[in-house]
Amino acid sequence: MNDFFTNGETPDWVSTLPEQFHRAFLGVQVWQWIGLALLVVIARLSMVIGKQIAIRVMRARDKYLPGEISPETHMATRRAAGLITGVLVCYPLTGPLNLPPKLDRGVTIVLEGMTILAFSMLAYAIWDNVCDTMASRAATVSTRAERLLVPLTRKFVRAMIVLVAFFIALSTLFNVNVAAVIASLGIGGVVVALAAKDSLENIIGSVTILFDMPFAIGDWVKLDKVEGVVEEINLRSTRIRTFEDTVITLPNANLIRAAVENVSARRYRRQKINLRVAYDTPPDKVSAMCTDIRAFLMAEERVDSERVIVDLSEMDDVALTVLVQCHFEAETQAVELEIRHKLLAEIARLRTKHGVLYYPAGVGRLPNPTS
Repeated sequence: MNDFFTNGETPDWVSTLPEQFHRAFLGVQVWQWIGLALLVVIARLSMVIGKQIAIRVMRARDKYLPGEISPETHMATRRAAGLITGVLVCYPLTGPLNLPPKLDRGVTIVLEGMTILAFSMLAYAIWDNVCDTMASRAATVSTRAERLLVPLTRKFVRAMIVLVAFFIALSTLFNVNVAAVIASLGIGGVVVALAAKDSLENIIGSVTILFDMPFAIGDWVKLDKVEGVVEEINLRSTRIRTFEDTVITLPNANLIRAAVENVSARRYRRQKINLRVAYDTPPDKVSAMCTDIRAFLMAEERVDSERVIVDLSEMDDVALTVLVQCHFEAETQAVELEIRHKLLAEIARLRTKHGVLYYPAGVGRLPNPTS
């Protein structure tokens, strides 16, 4: 670095400094130590300026571009911009210090390492900005593909950024032949694949989930004895929050081998109710109740009117059975329960209105209107 800026010669202005500034401490002159301290201060101030610039850029982005960016992404962007500004300012200022070769080499390695880190952080932050924008759009328009694509690709690209930064650091800081390292990894790939068979299966499972899209973030799924809402999809596993508010982590390899029922993918939610009616209920009252229940369901806008069934379906030695079956349009379980509540309340009201007796007789029996 000295050769680039000063051709290895002490700057002319150094000779004008008082003698005490030329005294050496640990092989470095006082004026050089002071220069290094000033360099740190200038770098710190430059980082603050870089962060302020990033803040204004992000504000303009939030104002004129669609999609919301998370506070974490905002902070990561500011940090990356500040670090890049501080590092870039240091490069032209280290040359005039004309540091000893070993110290100069150490400073160079630190700056190069910080540069790699800074640009990696910036790439990381830019990608998170893109992912946050896509996630915000997916939440607004309920794009199923984006709700599944964003979490997986976010983690995959993050891993690739870290991997590329690692190889650049090996090549730049330690003069490692990256091509040879990659080639050796290729030779040992078979051994690694056999040793990490389960991990590879999980990664293949995540790719299968990405392309087949059997479910997405926020979907209600059933898998064997597991039932809950998909909370997070990673490269190795999928997290499901059960309705008991516990979290179950399932390897993605299990998901591609098992039958997964996506409850949220239902276009309609079927409701099936069997009403047991005592034989001592007059038939005309049963028919009147069925007619009114059917009319109630036909008038409900969220019920598929073409698939409404309210009829006597069975009779045995002790009671009649009225089948009430319909299909609701409900995006969430809460909406489904709301409509079901209205239906059950209406059935109870009509049962009381028409004096329909439930089986077994005498349990919850209505007063005999003729007595």
